[in-house]
Amino acid sequence: MSEGQHINVEHDINIHLENKGVSRRFFVYLFIMYTVVYMTKNCFSGALADIVKEGILTKSQTGLITAVFYIVYAPLQIVGGIVADKVSPELMIKIGLLGGALANAVIFFNQNYYVMLITWTLNAVVQFALWPSTFKIISSQLCRSDKSYMIFFMSLAASLGLLLTYAVAAVLPSWEYNFLVSALSLLVLAVVLHFYDRHLGFYMKPDAPIKTEAGSTVSYSGRSFGLFMRSGLFLLLIPVLVRSFVGQGIKTLAPTMLMETYGVDPSVGNLLNTLIIISGVSGTLLVKLVLYPRYIKNPVVGALIMLSIALALLAALAFVPGLWVTFLLLCLSAIVTTAPSLFMSYFYSGYSKYGKNGAAAGIGNAAGSVGIVITSYVIVKIAELYDWQAVKLVWLISVAVSVVCLAVLLPLNSRFKRREAERESQAAAQSTEA
Repeated sequence: MSEGQHINVEHDINIHLENKGVSRRFFVYLFIMYTVVYMTKNCFSGALADIVKEGILTKSQTGLITAVFYIVYAPLQIVGGIVADKVSPELMIKIGLLGGALANAVIFFNQNYYVMLITWTLNAVVQFALWPSTFKIISSQLCRSDKSYMIFFMSLAASLGLLLTYAVAAVLPSWEYNFLVSALSLLVLAVVLHFYDRHLGFYMKPDAPIKTEAGSTVSYSGRSFGLFMRSGLFLLLIPVLVRSFVGQGIKTLAPTMLMETYGVDPSVGNLLNTLIIISGVSGTLLVKLVLYPRYIKNPVVGALIMLSIALALLAALAFVPGLWVTFLLLCLSAIVTTAPSLFMSYFYSGYSKYGKNGAAAGIGNAAGSVGIVITSYVIVKIAELYDWQAVKLVWLISVAVSVVCLAVLLPLNSRFKRREAERESQAAAQSTEA
């Protein structure tokens, strides 16, 4: 009998891979898949400067399409996180890929404003569990000895996907082709996953109870809400939201900001924006290759340091003029606003021992999605009604609030960890006595 032959990856849950080669190859697929998915979700951002220049839509109309996507997508991430803990994450990913392919194809063939608005909203619905399911797989189903590195590499996917958005937009003859490329890419990924899942079934094994370092079986008898409240997850959501809309704004609105403030051509702005996005990727590399866990062992401390530096850079951005100084500050700000996302992912992965990692990632992604709504509509509207200086001041004040929240979260989370360690030690002692 072949190893794991009775396991149906698209049906069974609480399963995992122990074969490192198979696990790592599947991770490569997941990394490519989510990079492309993130690219497709930002099609309108990549086309924004061209759409505005051609007079097809206003900034606020284009922003509203993206904003409605995330208004719907954000609360559904919480549902998606719960579903990812209870339903096959591979199945939910396939549904999201096929739905996304269809939505992008519709927009390629029909650029009516209301058709685009409705189609992009339905795209948000069908992708509700895609990220929580992806996080569930990398933090639970793949080889757990590789988990730290897989979370690190996956945290690069969003920045690379965004970079791909602007790189593709820069070379395509018209902005509508962004959606054709996206539709075809998502369809191919769905077909590959369909056949890949059948291959994985032969290597999957059912989960055994997870053991703590003290040797006891992990259990959590309380509700998820209580767990997340006591551990500080809900307080973390404010910095997650702020990091999202400030970081996303820096990496998606820069071409329009540079065009309207300094007269930079949209294509040149998109090219400069790729350097800003690459800077964001270097922030993630800085965290994993230098800071964590060598010098910074607590994810909350790491996020606090990065956003404190961001606060200083945004203060300079708000008050120091000049095209190239602005561009440099945007690059540096991209580094320190992207880096906290990796620390936050490590924070979510800590809930794997309770079987709540999908839910934690879904809740966190919901907050991040609200941040994108703020970027896509509120921040764009502020720029339209006032100017980009007002946007910079909003970013500055918001990051200051997030720094305060992280300072409060740090002792709260440390207290929770101490109590959990004591509980596990007591459970281990009682197990030994029995």
